[in-house]
Amino acid sequence: MSPSSDQILVIDSNPVDRENLLSYLTGKGYFVQAASNVETAHLLALPEAPDLIFADVPSEQIPLLPFFESDKKEISLIIVSEVESAGDVVACLRGGAGDFILKPVKDFERLDSVIHKTLDQIRLSKLNKRLRSELEERNRKLREGIHELRTDQKAGLQVQLKMLPQPDKIINDFHFDHIVRPSLYLSGDFLDYFRIDDTKSLFYFADVSGHGASSAFVTVLLKNLSARLLRNLRRNSSDELSCPVKFLKRLNQELIVSDLGKHLTVFVGIVDHSDRSLTYAIGGHFPLPILSSPSGAEYLNAKGVAVGLFPDPEFERVVCPLPQDFKITVFSDGILEVLPSETLKEKEKLLLDVVSRERGGIKSLLTSVGLDDIDDLPDDIAVLTVCDKDSS
Repeated sequence: MSPSSDQILVIDSNPVDRENLLSYLTGKGYFVQAASNVETAHLLALPEAPDLIFADVPSEQIPLLPFFESDKKEISLIIVSEVESAGDVVACLRGGAGDFILKPVKDFERLDSVIHKTLDQIRLSKLNKRLRSELEERNRKLREGIHELRTDQKAGLQVQLKMLPQPDKIINDFHFDHIVRPSLYLSGDFLDYFRIDDTKSLFYFADVSGHGASSAFVTVLLKNLSARLLRNLRRNSSDELSCPVKFLKRLNQELIVSDLGKHLTVFVGIVDHSDRSLTYAIGGHFPLPILSSPSGAEYLNAKGVAVGLFPDPEFERVVCPLPQDFKITVFSDGILEVLPSETLKEKEKLLLDVVSRERGGIKSLLTSVGLDDIDDLPDDIAVLTVCDKDSS
Protein backbone atom coordinates (compact mmCIF):
# COMPACT_ATOMS: atom_id res chain seq x y z
CA MET A 1 0.00 0.00 0.00
CA SER A 2 1.50 3.40 -1.00
CA PRO A 3 1.54 6.37 1.47
CA SER A 4 -0.97 8.29 -0.65
CA SER A 5 -3.54 5.57 -0.06
CA ASP A 6 -3.14 5.67 3.73
CA GLN A 7 -5.75 7.90 5.35
CA ILE A 8 -4.99 9.75 8.58
CA LEU A 9 -7.26 11.83 10.80
CA VAL A 10 -5.79 14.49 13.10
CA ILE A 11 -7.86 15.79 16.04
CA ASP A 12 -6.28 18.62 18.03
CA SER A 13 -7.81 21.73 19.60
CA ASN A 14 -4.48 23.58 19.31
CA PRO A 15 -4.44 25.08 15.78
CA VAL A 16 -0.65 25.42 15.67
CA ASP A 17 0.00 21.84 16.71
CA ARG A 18 -2.78 20.64 14.43
CA GLU A 19 -1.45 22.47 11.39
CA ASN A 20 2.15 21.44 12.07
CA LEU A 21 1.21 17.77 12.19
CA LEU A 22 -1.12 18.15 9.22
CA SER A 23 1.60 19.82 7.16
CA TYR A 24 4.22 17.22 8.04
CA LEU A 25 1.99 14.24 7.28
CA THR A 26 0.72 15.74 4.03
CA GLY A 27 4.29 16.37 2.98
CA LYS A 28 5.00 12.68 3.55
CA GLY A 29 2.32 11.82 1.00
CA TYR A 30 -0.48 10.72 3.34
CA PHE A 31 -4.10 11.70 2.76
CA VAL A 32 -4.84 13.74 5.91
CA GLN A 33 -7.96 15.43 7.28
CA ALA A 34 -8.09 17.47 10.49
CA ALA A 35 -10.63 18.51 13.11
CA SER A 36 -10.42 20.71 16.19
CA ASN A 37 -12.40 18.37 18.47
CA VAL A 38 -14.29 15.08 18.60
CA GLU A 39 -17.62 16.67 17.69
CA THR A 40 -16.17 18.35 14.58
CA ALA A 41 -14.46 15.12 13.56
CA HIS A 42 -17.85 13.41 13.49
CA LEU A 43 -19.07 16.00 10.98
CA LEU A 44 -16.28 15.36 8.47
CA ALA A 45 -17.45 13.72 5.28
CA LEU A 46 -14.93 10.91 5.38
CA PRO A 47 -15.50 8.28 2.64
CA GLU A 48 -14.36 5.49 4.98
CA ALA A 49 -12.72 4.94 8.33
CA PRO A 50 -9.20 6.38 8.51
CA ASP A 51 -6.27 4.04 8.81
CA LEU A 52 -4.75 6.05 11.63
CA ILE A 53 -6.01 8.68 14.10
CA PHE A 54 -3.77 11.20 15.84
CA ALA A 55 -5.76 12.76 18.67
CA ASP A 56 -5.10 15.03 21.61
CA VAL A 57 -7.96 13.85 23.84
CA PRO A 58 -8.22 12.50 27.38
CA SER A 59 -8.65 8.77 27.87
CA GLU A 60 -12.36 9.07 28.68
CA GLN A 61 -13.05 10.54 25.20
CA ILE A 62 -11.33 7.75 23.29
CA PRO A 63 -14.55 5.71 22.87
CA LEU A 64 -16.18 8.83 21.35
CA LEU A 65 -13.69 9.11 18.50
CA PRO A 66 -15.22 8.57 15.03
CA PHE A 67 -14.74 5.10 13.54
CA PHE A 68 -12.86 3.99 16.65
CA GLU A 69 -13.76 0.64 18.19
CA SER A 70 -11.95 -0.28 21.37
CA ASP A 71 -12.36 -4.00 20.71
CA LYS A 72 -10.36 -3.98 17.47
CA LYS A 73 -7.46 -6.36 17.46
CA GLU A 74 -5.32 -3.77 15.65
CA ILE A 75 -5.69 -0.28 17.21
CA SER A 76 -5.18 2.67 14.84
CA LEU A 77 -5.08 5.44 17.44
CA ILE A 78 -2.05 7.48 18.53
CA ILE A 79 -2.48 9.92 21.43
CA VAL A 80 -0.52 13.17 20.99
CA SER A 81 -0.54 15.15 24.22
CA GLU A 82 1.44 17.39 26.55
CA VAL A 83 0.42 15.20 29.48
CA GLU A 84 3.48 13.77 31.14
CA SER A 85 1.81 11.86 33.95
CA ALA A 86 2.55 8.17 33.68
CA GLY A 87 -0.94 7.48 35.00
CA ASP A 88 -2.53 9.43 32.14
CA VAL A 89 -0.38 7.66 29.56
CA VAL A 90 -1.34 4.27 30.97
CA ALA A 91 -5.02 5.30 31.03
CA CYS A 92 -4.89 6.22 27.33
CA LEU A 93 -3.16 2.97 26.40
CA ARG A 94 -5.70 0.99 28.41
CA GLY A 95 -8.47 2.99 26.74
CA GLY A 96 -7.42 1.73 23.34
CA ALA A 97 -4.54 3.87 22.13
CA GLY A 98 -1.81 2.05 20.27
CA ASP A 99 0.94 4.50 21.22
CA PHE A 100 1.60 7.84 22.94
CA ILE A 101 3.62 10.82 21.62
CA LEU A 102 4.45 13.89 23.68
CA LYS A 103 3.91 17.45 22.48
CA PRO A 104 5.38 19.44 20.97
CA VAL A 105 6.25 16.92 18.30
CA LYS A 106 9.93 17.43 17.54
CA ASP A 107 11.24 13.88 17.24
CA PHE A 108 9.99 13.25 13.70
CA GLU A 109 12.13 10.14 13.37
CA ARG A 110 10.18 8.64 16.27
CA LEU A 111 6.94 9.88 14.70
CA ASP A 112 7.79 8.17 11.40
CA SER A 113 8.70 4.99 13.26
CA VAL A 114 5.36 4.98 15.11
CA ILE A 115 3.45 5.63 11.85
CA HIS A 116 5.26 2.90 9.94
CA LYS A 117 4.86 0.38 12.75
CA THR A 118 1.17 1.15 13.20
CA LEU A 119 0.35 1.16 9.48
CA ASP A 120 2.26 -2.10 8.99
CA GLN A 121 0.10 -3.64 11.72
CA ILE A 122 -3.03 -2.25 10.09
CA ARG A 123 -2.04 -3.52 6.66
CA LEU A 124 -1.26 -6.93 8.08
CA SER A 125 -4.63 -6.94 9.83
CA LYS A 126 -6.40 -5.97 6.61
CA LEU A 127 -4.51 -8.64 4.69
CA ASN A 128 -5.43 -11.26 7.29
CA LYS A 129 -9.08 -10.20 7.15
CA ARG A 130 -9.10 -10.35 3.37
CA LEU A 131 -7.39 -13.73 3.33
CA ARG A 132 -9.76 -14.98 6.01
CA SER A 133 -12.71 -13.73 3.99
CA GLU A 134 -11.37 -15.38 0.84
CA LEU A 135 -10.75 -18.60 2.75
CA GLU A 136 -14.26 -18.56 4.18
CA GLU A 137 -15.68 -18.01 0.71
CA ARG A 138 -13.61 -20.84 -0.72
CA ASN A 139 -14.63 -23.09 2.16
CA ARG A 140 -18.26 -22.17 1.53
CA LYS A 141 -17.93 -23.08 -2.15
CA LEU A 142 -16.05 -26.25 -1.19
CA ARG A 143 -18.84 -27.25 1.21
CA GLU A 144 -21.39 -26.60 -1.50
CA GLY A 145 -19.33 -28.63 -3.95
CA ILE A 146 -18.96 -31.51 -1.51
CA HIS A 147 -22.69 -31.42 -0.78
CA GLU A 148 -23.46 -31.52 -4.50
CA LEU A 149 -20.94 -34.34 -5.00
CA ARG A 150 -22.46 -36.35 -2.17
CA THR A 151 -25.92 -35.77 -3.59
CA ASP A 152 -24.74 -36.98 -7.00
CA GLN A 153 -22.99 -39.98 -5.47
CA LYS A 154 -26.06 -40.92 -3.46
CA ALA A 155 -28.09 -40.74 -6.65
CA GLY A 156 -25.42 -42.81 -8.40
CA LEU A 157 -25.54 -45.39 -5.62
CA GLN A 158 -29.29 -45.76 -6.11
CA VAL A 159 -28.67 -46.39 -9.80
CA GLN A 160 -26.05 -49.01 -8.94
CA LEU A 161 -28.33 -50.72 -6.45
CA LYS A 162 -31.06 -50.94 -9.08
CA MET A 163 -28.60 -52.57 -11.50
CA LEU A 164 -27.79 -55.33 -9.01
CA PRO A 165 -29.82 -58.53 -9.20
CA GLN A 166 -32.43 -59.42 -6.62
CA PRO A 167 -30.76 -61.01 -3.59
CA ASP A 168 -31.87 -64.35 -2.19
CA LYS A 169 -33.07 -65.58 -5.60
CA ILE A 170 -33.75 -69.08 -6.96
CA ILE A 171 -32.76 -69.71 -10.60
CA ASN A 172 -32.94 -73.20 -12.13
CA ASP A 173 -32.97 -74.84 -8.68
CA PHE A 174 -29.87 -72.94 -7.54
CA HIS A 175 -29.92 -70.29 -4.85
CA PHE A 176 -28.09 -67.00 -5.53
CA ASP A 177 -27.42 -64.33 -2.94
CA HIS A 178 -25.13 -61.35 -2.54
CA ILE A 179 -24.23 -58.30 -0.48
CA VAL A 180 -22.29 -55.15 -1.48
CA ARG A 181 -20.84 -52.67 1.00
CA PRO A 182 -19.09 -49.72 -0.68
CA SER A 183 -16.30 -47.89 1.13
CA LEU A 184 -17.59 -44.65 -0.47
CA TYR A 185 -21.02 -43.82 -1.83
CA LEU A 186 -20.25 -45.56 -5.11
CA SER A 187 -18.74 -48.99 -5.52
CA GLY A 188 -16.29 -50.50 -7.95
CA ASP A 189 -17.55 -53.99 -7.05
CA PHE A 190 -20.30 -55.41 -9.21
CA LEU A 191 -21.99 -58.75 -9.73
CA ASP A 192 -24.93 -60.29 -11.52
CA TYR A 193 -26.66 -63.62 -12.08
CA PHE A 194 -29.40 -64.65 -14.47
CA ARG A 195 -30.93 -67.58 -16.33
CA ILE A 196 -29.44 -68.53 -19.71
CA ASP A 197 -31.79 -71.40 -20.54
CA ASP A 198 -33.83 -74.05 -18.76
CA THR A 199 -30.81 -75.67 -17.10
CA LYS A 200 -27.97 -73.13 -17.18
CA SER A 201 -27.47 -69.95 -15.15
CA LEU A 202 -24.61 -67.51 -15.46
CA PHE A 203 -23.10 -65.44 -12.68
CA TYR A 204 -20.14 -63.09 -12.63
CA PHE A 205 -18.28 -61.09 -10.02
CA ALA A 206 -16.20 -58.04 -11.00
CA ASP A 207 -13.90 -55.78 -9.01
CA VAL A 208 -13.01 -52.58 -10.89
CA SER A 209 -9.69 -50.89 -10.19
CA GLY A 210 -9.94 -47.77 -8.07
CA HIS A 211 -12.94 -46.29 -6.28
CA GLY A 212 -15.70 -43.78 -6.73
CA ALA A 213 -17.51 -42.51 -9.83
CA SER A 214 -14.97 -43.53 -12.50
CA SER A 215 -14.98 -47.14 -11.30
CA ALA A 216 -18.76 -47.09 -10.99
CA PHE A 217 -19.02 -46.10 -14.69
CA VAL A 218 -17.29 -49.36 -15.62
CA THR A 219 -19.93 -51.32 -13.71
CA VAL A 220 -22.57 -49.65 -15.89
CA LEU A 221 -20.65 -50.75 -18.99
CA LEU A 222 -20.47 -54.28 -17.61
CA LYS A 223 -24.18 -54.42 -16.88
CA ASN A 224 -25.03 -53.07 -20.31
CA LEU A 225 -22.72 -55.55 -22.05
CA SER A 226 -24.09 -58.61 -20.25
CA ALA A 227 -27.65 -57.50 -21.00
CA ARG A 228 -26.83 -57.06 -24.72
CA LEU A 229 -25.07 -60.41 -24.91
CA LEU A 230 -28.01 -62.13 -23.21
CA ARG A 231 -30.39 -60.67 -25.81
CA ASN A 232 -28.04 -61.76 -28.58
CA LEU A 233 -27.85 -65.29 -27.17
CA ARG A 234 -31.62 -65.61 -27.02
CA ARG A 235 -31.85 -64.29 -30.58
CA ASN A 236 -29.16 -66.75 -31.70
CA SER A 237 -27.08 -63.84 -33.02
CA SER A 238 -24.04 -64.57 -30.79
CA ASP A 239 -22.98 -67.19 -28.26
CA GLU A 240 -20.41 -65.16 -26.28
CA LEU A 241 -22.48 -65.45 -23.11
CA SER A 242 -22.64 -69.26 -23.32
CA CYS A 243 -18.91 -69.56 -22.59
CA PRO A 244 -17.08 -67.81 -19.72
CA VAL A 245 -13.89 -67.43 -21.78
CA LYS A 246 -15.74 -65.80 -24.68
CA PHE A 247 -17.51 -63.47 -22.26
CA LEU A 248 -14.21 -62.35 -20.71
CA LYS A 249 -12.64 -61.75 -24.12
CA ARG A 250 -15.61 -59.66 -25.25
CA LEU A 251 -15.51 -57.66 -22.03
CA ASN A 252 -11.77 -57.11 -22.47
CA GLN A 253 -12.39 -55.84 -26.00
CA GLU A 254 -15.07 -53.40 -24.78
CA LEU A 255 -12.77 -51.97 -22.12
CA ILE A 256 -9.82 -51.57 -24.49
CA VAL A 257 -11.98 -49.76 -27.06
CA SER A 258 -13.64 -47.53 -24.45
CA ASP A 259 -10.20 -46.19 -23.40
CA LEU A 260 -11.41 -45.50 -19.85
CA GLY A 261 -8.04 -46.30 -18.33
CA LYS A 262 -9.68 -48.90 -16.10
CA HIS A 263 -9.24 -52.61 -15.67
CA LEU A 264 -11.07 -55.15 -13.57
CA THR A 265 -10.74 -58.62 -12.16
CA VAL A 266 -13.58 -60.99 -12.95
CA PHE A 267 -14.84 -64.44 -12.08
CA VAL A 268 -17.44 -65.86 -14.48
CA GLY A 269 -19.27 -69.11 -13.85
CA ILE A 270 -22.06 -71.09 -15.47
CA VAL A 271 -23.85 -73.65 -13.32
CA ASP A 272 -25.77 -76.41 -15.10
CA HIS A 273 -28.56 -78.05 -13.14
CA SER A 274 -28.91 -80.96 -15.56
CA ASP A 275 -25.45 -82.42 -14.92
CA ARG A 276 -24.60 -80.47 -11.74
CA SER A 277 -21.48 -78.90 -13.20
CA LEU A 278 -19.68 -75.59 -12.93
CA THR A 279 -17.91 -74.12 -15.95
CA TYR A 280 -15.82 -71.08 -15.10
CA ALA A 281 -13.00 -68.75 -16.07
CA ILE A 282 -11.03 -66.28 -14.00
CA GLY A 283 -9.75 -62.92 -15.16
CA GLY A 284 -7.19 -62.20 -12.47
CA HIS A 285 -9.75 -62.22 -9.68
CA PHE A 286 -8.39 -62.41 -6.15
CA PRO A 287 -9.04 -63.84 -3.65
CA LEU A 288 -9.92 -66.93 -5.60
CA PRO A 289 -13.52 -68.21 -5.41
CA ILE A 290 -14.16 -70.95 -2.86
CA LEU A 291 -16.09 -74.16 -3.48
CA SER A 292 -17.22 -75.73 -0.20
CA SER A 293 -19.25 -78.71 0.90
CA PRO A 294 -19.66 -80.73 4.11
CA SER A 295 -16.43 -82.54 3.26
CA GLY A 296 -14.35 -79.33 3.12
CA ALA A 297 -13.48 -76.26 1.09
CA GLU A 298 -11.02 -75.44 -1.69
CA TYR A 299 -10.06 -72.49 -3.85
CA LEU A 300 -11.07 -72.62 -7.50
CA ASN A 301 -8.13 -71.79 -9.73
CA ALA A 302 -7.64 -71.02 -13.42
CA LYS A 303 -5.15 -69.14 -15.55
CA GLY A 304 -6.14 -65.65 -16.62
CA VAL A 305 -5.06 -62.01 -16.32
CA ALA A 306 -7.07 -58.95 -15.31
CA VAL A 307 -9.49 -57.73 -17.97
CA GLY A 308 -8.79 -54.48 -19.81
CA LEU A 309 -4.99 -54.52 -19.65
CA PHE A 310 -3.94 -56.38 -22.80
CA PRO A 311 -5.44 -56.46 -26.30
CA ASP A 312 -5.46 -60.25 -26.67
CA PRO A 313 -5.39 -62.03 -23.29
CA GLU A 314 -5.79 -65.76 -22.75
CA PHE A 315 -8.16 -67.32 -20.22
CA GLU A 316 -8.48 -70.92 -19.10
CA ARG A 317 -11.85 -72.70 -19.22
CA VAL A 318 -12.40 -75.08 -16.31
CA VAL A 319 -15.26 -77.55 -15.78
CA CYS A 320 -15.81 -79.22 -12.41
CA PRO A 321 -18.61 -81.26 -10.81
CA LEU A 322 -20.73 -79.76 -8.06
CA PRO A 323 -20.91 -81.92 -4.91
CA GLN A 324 -24.06 -82.32 -2.88
CA ASP A 325 -24.82 -79.46 -0.54
CA PHE A 326 -22.20 -77.31 -2.27
CA LYS A 327 -21.65 -73.57 -1.96
CA ILE A 328 -19.63 -71.27 -4.17
CA THR A 329 -18.45 -68.14 -2.35
CA VAL A 330 -16.81 -65.20 -4.12
CA PHE A 331 -15.28 -62.22 -2.28
CA SER A 332 -13.90 -58.93 -3.52
CA ASP A 333 -10.33 -58.18 -2.45
CA GLY A 334 -11.64 -55.64 0.07
CA ILE A 335 -12.26 -58.56 2.43
CA LEU A 336 -8.50 -59.05 2.74
CA GLU A 337 -8.15 -55.53 4.17
CA VAL A 338 -10.30 -56.34 7.22
CA LEU A 339 -9.10 -59.82 8.09
CA PRO A 340 -7.07 -59.84 11.33
CA SER A 341 -4.20 -62.00 10.04
CA GLU A 342 -0.94 -60.32 9.05
CA THR A 343 0.33 -62.20 5.99
CA LEU A 344 -1.57 -62.88 2.79
CA LYS A 345 -1.11 -66.60 3.22
CA GLU A 346 -2.63 -66.43 6.70
CA LYS A 347 -5.56 -64.39 5.40
CA GLU A 348 -6.25 -66.92 2.65
CA LYS A 349 -6.20 -69.78 5.14
CA LEU A 350 -8.48 -67.90 7.53
CA LEU A 351 -10.95 -67.15 4.74
CA LEU A 352 -11.00 -70.79 3.67
CA ASP A 353 -11.50 -71.96 7.27
CA VAL A 354 -14.36 -69.52 7.89
CA VAL A 355 -16.18 -70.52 4.67
CA SER A 356 -15.60 -74.21 5.40
CA ARG A 357 -17.23 -74.15 8.83
CA GLU A 358 -19.84 -71.42 8.24
CA ARG A 359 -23.02 -72.99 6.86
CA GLY A 360 -25.24 -69.94 7.34
CA GLY A 361 -26.01 -67.08 4.97
CA ILE A 362 -23.87 -64.15 3.84
CA LYS A 363 -24.59 -61.99 6.88
CA SER A 364 -23.53 -64.81 9.18
CA LEU A 365 -20.39 -65.26 7.08
CA LEU A 366 -19.46 -61.58 7.35
CA THR A 367 -20.08 -61.65 11.09
CA SER A 368 -17.63 -64.57 11.33
CA VAL A 369 -14.86 -62.54 9.67
CA GLY A 370 -15.49 -59.59 12.03
CA LEU A 371 -17.07 -57.17 9.55
CA ASP A 372 -19.83 -56.16 11.98
CA ASP A 373 -17.29 -54.33 14.14
CA ILE A 374 -15.96 -52.14 11.29
CA ASP A 375 -17.72 -48.86 10.44
CA ASP A 376 -15.30 -47.25 7.96
CA LEU A 377 -14.31 -49.77 5.32
CA PRO A 378 -10.88 -49.27 3.73
CA ASP A 379 -12.16 -50.77 0.46
CA ASP A 380 -15.37 -51.93 -1.18
CA ILE A 381 -16.49 -55.34 0.06
CA ALA A 382 -18.85 -57.59 -1.86
CA VAL A 383 -19.78 -61.25 -1.47
CA LEU A 384 -21.64 -63.57 -3.83
CA THR A 385 -22.83 -67.08 -2.99
CA VAL A 386 -24.33 -69.87 -5.12
CA CYS A 387 -25.67 -73.12 -3.67
CA ASP A 388 -28.41 -75.74 -3.94
CA LYS A 389 -31.77 -74.21 -3.21
CA ASP A 390 -32.42 -76.76 -0.46
CA SER A 391 -29.20 -75.83 1.39
CA SER A 392 -29.66 -72.03 1.32
